Amino acid sequence: MKNIHILAALLLALPVAAVAQTTKPTTTTTTKPTTTTTTAPAGTQQQTEVTEDLDPATGKVIRRTTRTINVPVGTAPAPSSTSTTISDEDAPVAAASDAQVSTFLRKKTTVSTLTTSGLLSAYDAFMNRVRDDRSNWKPSDWTAAAGILSSLNGRYQQLRSSFSLDDKLTIRSQQAEFQALRTAKQISTQVSDKL
Repeated sequence: MKNIHILAALLLALPVAAVAQTTKPTTTTTTKPTTTTTTAPAGTQQQTEVTEDLDPATGKVIRRTTRTINVPVGTAPAPSSTSTTISDEDAPVAAASDAQVSTFLRKKTTVSTLTTSGLLSAYDAFMNRVRDDRSNWKPSDWTAAAGILSSLNGRYQQLRSSFSLDDKLTIRSQQAEFQALRTAKQISTQVSDKL
């Protein structure tokens, strides 16, 4: 009987111990140049360093500490542990107009009126054009094609519940194929530029 009480106490304490272990804060540091009016010693510039403690469970900032330091002139801010660099080719692309979609697909197309079968046909025509013409494309052509795909994806999001699972998989595979072809072209261009 005594062992049952100990077992019950351990079972009650286990969830509390698990929560206590998972709430250790994570620290990230970001350094930004500052534009304050205080003067720095000659040959130095001021930088502001921001340290944030994040709650790992929610990702929210639980404490933020800011300090200003003097560094030699020309020193770039220290890289942030959370910063990412987006190239122009990877930046989000604006959706194309209906005229641009029609020109690209070589067929009059109003994206906002496409039905599920019309959208499937548009994706097929889009990928056929990409496969046929991609060998001669410049980065601007890839960006234009990404805009067309963005327009089609916007309509897909509106009609997604109307598609069968097979149709959804077909569309997702076409989206992935475009991204794979575009990435392959970017990599081959980067490699050939370095040779």
